[in-house]
Amino acid sequence: MELVMNGPIPKFQRNIPTLQNELRTVILPAAIENHKLNIEIHFSRGWSKRGTEAVITTPSARGVSHTVPVAITDEDGNELDVILSPSHIEQFQTMLAKPTQLTLRRPVQDVSPENMFRTCDTVNSIGEFGAISQYLTKRHYTELNKDMIEILNQDWKIKPSQRFIAARALIGSIIIDTENHRGLLILALEVYGRDPDIDSQAEQRSSTGSTRQSTSVPSLGYNDFEICTMHQTEGRNISIKLILGTHPFNALVTASTHIDNLVDQPECGPNTVNFAVPPQSHLKYKLYLDSQSWSDSLTLDKKTNLNSIYSHSRLMQLRQLKTRFHEIDTYSSSRSSLFHGYLLQPTTVFTYATLATSVMRDGENARLGKNNVEKLLSEFTKKTKAKLVFLRILQLFDDGDNIPIIGNTDLNLSCLG
Repeated sequence: MELVMNGPIPKFQRNIPTLQNELRTVILPAAIENHKLNIEIHFSRGWSKRGTEAVITTPSARGVSHTVPVAITDEDGNELDVILSPSHIEQFQTMLAKPTQLTLRRPVQDVSPENMFRTCDTVNSIGEFGAISQYLTKRHYTELNKDMIEILNQDWKIKPSQRFIAARALIGSIIIDTENHRGLLILALEVYGRDPDIDSQAEQRSSTGSTRQSTSVPSLGYNDFEICTMHQTEGRNISIKLILGTHPFNALVTASTHIDNLVDQPECGPNTVNFAVPPQSHLKYKLYLDSQSWSDSLTLDKKTNLNSIYSHSRLMQLRQLKTRFHEIDTYSSSRSSLFHGYLLQPTTVFTYATLATSVMRDGENARLGKNNVEKLLSEFTKKTKAKLVFLRILQLFDDGDNIPIIGNTDLNLSCLG
């Protein structure tokens, strides 16, 4: 068996997350062994960064594919290295088994290794071997563009429904780290307005040090959209928050999962520690929007009197807040979930669902009934912190049967414990 190679195999360097085991050996059938050839596929071979595997992402007319280096050796130990797609391994074995000579040719044009094996940092290329690859193949994604950014940056004062439209548009998006070839699927997020007059929970500038991101407001010259990690002091703790920022609002990622991991390990809660975006790294990160989510948001934009992201499960659309229970915007539907069915999303643990239900129904005129508090108290069998909170609230009624919720600072203080 003679293999003819026109020119050397070019070297390459890529940093791709682990896709397979570090070493696999393809055992050839007897026909190939008679030619005294063995093929070993070393996923850790090549000139990749130490500790990573040599896997190359290349574009083609049919889409994006991955290739791996293959070492062909004879019984004397002579080795020849070629680059193959994993899906072509069996086909290559069959060709080697035939008695005819094989000729492998490089392109006539002298192409540099960088251009020949340029990386395609797209959703499909990065998530191809991940744990949720089957889900990704059923979705369609569009890279965030200037027209989309302009729509997301519409003023909330002029257009109050923009809160719900933006939350719907961004859910299911994927953040791509083009430098480290990673991707993060956004499973849930909460939107917050910039103006305290519109949203009492508006973002406060961080004071944890000048080397860290202090705000998610987009920097000038970066297309009016920001992807950043912010470190914020909350009591004795420092939270690490992944945020998408526009001029009228910011979106806090509260649930996510990597698309490049072989094992699905989602993060839930306000902290995102497994996907950090350093300051001044705008050009290294891209956002791909789920086309269906974007289409759904445009449909919402056509509706009048919009007051929620989804028409069902209003309580589950509330942000996870612990303060300002006397402010009406605290009860605004501002949390969007990718899997928003009643049984498919994390349950909202809202401190007092009775408060939220009353505000959603009656708005500024919402009131808390004394009998509702007494009913909740009767369900406690032990003296807990929650029971003490309800006891404090009960004292606010005096001789009345109900008290206002919105604007009631005493009620807010009692809820805080």
